[in-house]
Amino acid sequence: MRSSIVGSGLVHGLLLVALFYVRAPVALVVPGPQTVQVALLNPTDLIAPVAPPKVEPAPPEPKPVEVKPVEDTGVKLVPEPRKKKKKTEKPREDQPPAQEMPTLPSATVGSTGLRGDVSVDTQNFEFTYYLVVVRNRIAANWTPPAGLATNGRLVRAVVTFRIDRGGGLSAVRLESTSALEFFDRSALRAVMISDPLPPLPLGFAGGDLGVHFGFEWESP
Repeated sequence: MRSSIVGSGLVHGLLLVALFYVRAPVALVVPGPQTVQVALLNPTDLIAPVAPPKVEPAPPEPKPVEVKPVEDTGVKLVPEPRKKKKKTEKPREDQPPAQEMPTLPSATVGSTGLRGDVSVDTQNFEFTYYLVVVRNRIAANWTPPAGLATNGRLVRAVVTFRIDRGGGLSAVRLESTSALEFFDRSALRAVMISDPLPPLPLGFAGGDLGVHFGFEWESP
């Protein structure tokens, strides 16, 4: 009995060995991770290239002007012509300003042979009678300078002054000279000793009146 069991075990062992060698070898495939192909790049290659700025060529330098001496005397520099300034004509002190025709034309006044004319600064002065009174008063106070001879030549001087509302005189001065000092002084004296004159007309709206009195005389 015991020998049969041992014999059976040997038979089974032989069969197992025979099966191990007889069985065709089977290839075992072990699944692994999928293969990914990776390409390594330089990080600097990923930056887009920047186009260099355009450099415009510098303009050509102007050629220096060659200055040549003239007749061995050096370089002649011609100065720029000066601009002429317009002269503003100023009224001369010895000339009266431009005026209209005298309000009272020249006429012989008194017994001394004096001719007098009167102009005023106010336009359209309607009170002619007042100017006649002024002319007669001043002419009555004028006398020809002693010993003054004009040799038949007419001399003229103009005295200007202002008359206030009450007839008082101010700003008396010689406006135009006769070139004869004695005659000019006599004209100024005649105006000054006529102060005060009659008051200005009530219908005149101005505060004062500017008067220009012309003295004309020639020796007999």
